[in-house]
Amino acid sequence: MQNKFTKLIGLSAIGLFYCSCTTYKPFYAKSERDWEKANNPDSLSLNYTVFLIGDVGKPDVNKQEPTLKLLQSQMYQTDTVFSTNKSDTIIKVTSSPKDAVIFMGDNIYEHGMPKPDAFDRELKEKYITEQMKIVKDFKGKKIFIPGNHDWNKSRPGGLEALKREEDFVENYLDSADVFLPTNGCAGPVEIQMNNNLVIIAIDSEWWLTPYLRSNRYDQGCSVENEDQLIAQIKDILIRNRGKNIVFTQHHPLFSNGKHGGYFTALDYVFPLTLVRDNLYIPLPGLGSLYPLLRQYGLSREDISNKHYQDLRNRLLAAFNDEKNLVIASGHEHALQLTPYKDIHQVISGAGSKNSALFKGNDALFGHGTKGFARLNYYSNGQCWVEFWEPIKDGSTGKLIYRSPLYSLPAGKKETLAESKENYIDSTKYVAVGERYKASKFKQKIFGEHYRTVWSTPVTIPYLDLTKYAGGLKPLQLGGGKQTTSLRLEGKNKIQYQFRTIDKDPSALLPEGFRPTFADDIVQDQISSAHPFGALAIPGMAKAIGVFHTNPELVYVPYSRLLGPYLQQIGGRIGIIEIRPDEDLSAFKEFGYTKNAVSTEKMYEKLKEDNDNSVDQKSFLTARLFDMLIGDWDRHEDQWRWAEFENKGKGSVYKAIPRDRDQVFTKFDGLLPKIASKALPDVQNFGYKIENPAALSIAARNLDRRLLNELSYDDWVAIAQKMQKQLTDKVIENSVKKIPKEAYALSGEEIVGKLISRRDQLLEVAKSYYKTLAKEVTVSGSDKHEYLSINREKDSTQVMMYKTKKDGKIDRRIYNRTFNNQDTHELNFYLLGDNDSLIVKGKSDNPIKIRVVGGDKKDYLADEAENGKTIIFDNIKNTFKTTGNTEVRKSDKEWVNKYLPDNFNYDKKSPFLNADIRNGKDGILLGLVYTVKHYGFRKEPYSYEQKISILHSLKTKGLYGKYDATFYSLFAHKYDLVVEGNYAGPTFDTNFYGLGNGTKNINDNIEFYRIKSEILNFSTYFQRRLSNQIRFGIGPGFDYYKIIPYDNFLATQNFDYSNPAKFLSLKSFFNFNFVDDDKMPKTGFKWENKAEYYAEIDGERDKYLHLSTIGSFYATPNGTFPVTIGLRLGAMTNIGDYKFYQANTIGNRDNLRGFRNQRFSGRSAYFANTELRFPVTSFRNYIFTGDFGVYGFYDIAKVNNNFVESKQWHQGYGPGIYLNLYKKLLVTAGYGFSKEGRRLSFDFGFRF
Repeated sequence: MQNKFTKLIGLSAIGLFYCSCTTYKPFYAKSERDWEKANNPDSLSLNYTVFLIGDVGKPDVNKQEPTLKLLQSQMYQTDTVFSTNKSDTIIKVTSSPKDAVIFMGDNIYEHGMPKPDAFDRELKEKYITEQMKIVKDFKGKKIFIPGNHDWNKSRPGGLEALKREEDFVENYLDSADVFLPTNGCAGPVEIQMNNNLVIIAIDSEWWLTPYLRSNRYDQGCSVENEDQLIAQIKDILIRNRGKNIVFTQHHPLFSNGKHGGYFTALDYVFPLTLVRDNLYIPLPGLGSLYPLLRQYGLSREDISNKHYQDLRNRLLAAFNDEKNLVIASGHEHALQLTPYKDIHQVISGAGSKNSALFKGNDALFGHGTKGFARLNYYSNGQCWVEFWEPIKDGSTGKLIYRSPLYSLPAGKKETLAESKENYIDSTKYVAVGERYKASKFKQKIFGEHYRTVWSTPVTIPYLDLTKYAGGLKPLQLGGGKQTTSLRLEGKNKIQYQFRTIDKDPSALLPEGFRPTFADDIVQDQISSAHPFGALAIPGMAKAIGVFHTNPELVYVPYSRLLGPYLQQIGGRIGIIEIRPDEDLSAFKEFGYTKNAVSTEKMYEKLKEDNDNSVDQKSFLTARLFDMLIGDWDRHEDQWRWAEFENKGKGSVYKAIPRDRDQVFTKFDGLLPKIASKALPDVQNFGYKIENPAALSIAARNLDRRLLNELSYDDWVAIAQKMQKQLTDKVIENSVKKIPKEAYALSGEEIVGKLISRRDQLLEVAKSYYKTLAKEVTVSGSDKHEYLSINREKDSTQVMMYKTKKDGKIDRRIYNRTFNNQDTHELNFYLLGDNDSLIVKGKSDNPIKIRVVGGDKKDYLADEAENGKTIIFDNIKNTFKTTGNTEVRKSDKEWVNKYLPDNFNYDKKSPFLNADIRNGKDGILLGLVYTVKHYGFRKEPYSYEQKISILHSLKTKGLYGKYDATFYSLFAHKYDLVVEGNYAGPTFDTNFYGLGNGTKNINDNIEFYRIKSEILNFSTYFQRRLSNQIRFGIGPGFDYYKIIPYDNFLATQNFDYSNPAKFLSLKSFFNFNFVDDDKMPKTGFKWENKAEYYAEIDGERDKYLHLSTIGSFYATPNGTFPVTIGLRLGAMTNIGDYKFYQANTIGNRDNLRGFRNQRFSGRSAYFANTELRFPVTSFRNYIFTGDFGVYGFYDIAKVNNNFVESKQWHQGYGPGIYLNLYKKLLVTAGYGFSKEGRRLSFDFGFRF
């Protein structure tokens, strides 16, 4: 006990080493101690100011927060104006439109903006309102960016909390461009303040959160992933080189505070205050563990965390060539200035809280006080930073530090000169993809595709940037996972998009496969797409009345007008077309719409008001056309929506398909056909439309939301109409729009396939209608609705009405009759405002109906005579039910959660499997088969089942394993877990007798082997408290049969029932807070079990098994990051048990250097330590991966109810690990002990 106490004191001492250098007082680097004596800038030459303040999320709401009061006084100028008769004076308060103020996140503590009916909503509104009041009349640019607390303190539900805050801020300030980035997107947002100043804003919590975030183009986001975010930041920096740049995000890249790993002495004594303010519960010694774990990256909100490190390192790499850049952040409740190379970082996160800082590192200044910073830009090109703290109530303040940061070089910036080249009628005769030529053998293996089309030269006109659309100006780079694109603007302010024809699909590969042979394989498969297919689409789309762009094939010359994009775009071949967005009233092909919007915006409008609707018939026409041309890539961002006035009120939206890069895909060849089993949505464009549902996987949720009112007859009529409109001549003329050289090679084949597919369109429509009809989802809006459901003999009639506030019906907004044979489930979301539901009638084959209410007060009545109706809503609502009704009431957020886009088809994954369990059974080969089934509002799945079979080629033994989790089977986050294991007849267990000092008297391992047949089956009622914490309890059955073999100890020295059968009651309580389950570097796991066993025949033994195992991981942030792993475990049996149910220690589980199950006893204790050293990362054409070494030291012992050795057995040794493709982790260890040496191989680390 004394030894343990000493260790805890030692842990505390490590942290306390830093505490003496941590202070709330201001500190100045040696070079800055005379800052007040430096020559100050001329205040009269001040051009503009950017005010920086962060973490103002908990201001004083009874009187103005001093920091805000001081900031307000500096943002506004007060002038005295005399009237004409000089008898009266007027006090005039003004602000400069050239200035800017940035609130840098954590605008609402602790969990962002709660729901409107939350008990603390009013207080949280006051927190953010106190900040907005001072900028309400500010003439300059006002910016609020989010922090981790605005994301529900980086917990589930963060995105929803963020959107609620954005809505509140923008409504209060009556502006849609103050809360940036918008809609939970990452950014980057580029704000051109003037010709010399640019502000770049990103949401750094978007990078760090492990939970739901906005990352789709149709959500209004410009990036989908981290790679694209960095690329766009670089793009903005390149375009604005030579200007003043302020880069702002919530999280700093350098910090001398808690998020940088520096804590005060109080933090080690009262560690709970790091989790919750004022939670002063003393935990000396043990309390040191939490700040120490945070220093080693436990929290994603700390710089030492690997995700934060990734963000930091990639941003610093992007900033490497910048000289006029200031990084402005909050997060740390202090003021700090840190230079890095030619740039500077300002921390100003002390708007309403303050915390201590460590003195030193490379910081020039730091102060743990409330306050803010300002960046002053002067007419001589200089940029200065000032830090201010309020005095008392903030009426006055104190300048606590001022310093020049850089001086912008004088001189006129280079502008793009007009090109003198005239490209009118200029053409280029070139192949667009000569690299796709292949031998006959390669074509058989990898596909014939359209290789000849790619490698044959065609005539391509030049794009004249001075003439096209009146002259094109490049705006920004874009592109998805494969395409490089450039957005341009014409003289008419209409935007155009250039997309390269050849693609780079390497981003589709998992990181570990880049760059390898896999790169070449996926690149080669680009030849499966027709390079000019998009050109054939407009003619057919026009014939059937589908909106369309008019793509043109162009060659982009190396023109200086490309500006910073000369290297990326110059000399490229691609498609240029209008970017369908906003005002398109000059274009017939878009219906002369005055407003085209994204899918996400259209969805928002549908949810906002039931007067808004989608033209479902025109969308169905567009979707059947997708199937005709084989376009499988029709996700949400591949659509824009033309808005038109509805006949009554509101708007109707019609679909605008865009980006036809994947039409006519020819997916032939041996390997592509095999790959298509794993990628069912990538369908071959053949003479037959094979699988409409698979072809529509990308559009599955669009189809279910926007085709849900159309009847079977509607589908038939539209398909027949299209068949008449798409004549052979229309198809042929459309396809002839591709270059004549390409038509000669592939045109007739494509025409023939299109004609054949057109003739099948009616049957395809019928088939896909049946697919969608099985499960239908209908959504209301945030206005009042009345939903009427009438169960009839063979059908179910559904009508939804718009109602007035008094409940009277206004008009019908939905009407469909469902065939009970076709439809199995109907799901309804009533959403916001007061709604009502009545279910009536009786059906012979009733459809299951689910109804999700909304946040407001609803009336929900099920009066049907039969049929299952499930209702989800808040407790406060009125329910009228029958015996067939199931009501799930809760005031928690999940009950009314709107999840209209979570439909997925089942995923079935067979894989080969191999293992080595022991030397006797040898190599085991087999299969693993996994099934994931998705269900209504089930997260992450409805169920996941996995079965694995391994067979010993040597002994014919069999290992079988079954694992299944049925999520939310009983209630929300109350699951059923089923586990089953079978092994037999196998040699997977050794037995050396009971005791901590048993002798290894026979060198022949066969003497200690047990041949057995074992079956374990368990079921658990599981409760998920979070993604990291879960517990469960349930019954089980266990079967043991010992088969006579050479083990004299087991067969001769012990009396036991054989076979033995047990009933059991098992429970667990597990915590998992590691950053990576496969290769953890930070965090901890804690697994606890309590299991009761009762033999049901024979000797009727009964016993209780208890175990607890904790694993801890830490990786100090340094130039040579070594991961420290520690695992502690203890287990015991209470009662009478069989010898093979004893607790064991040995090589496989917890004591390396000894044989498996070397010691057995009633109780077992062990400690495992590992130091894992990364040695090198390697990349070549065949392999990529990480290689490292590790050293381990294990101690363990067992106890029994008799006098025996109390010795701790020790094992130690080196090991190596290889993480291939970042997917397959293989380890090999060589253990030493007093009993010899043991070599072991594993897939993964031991813990």
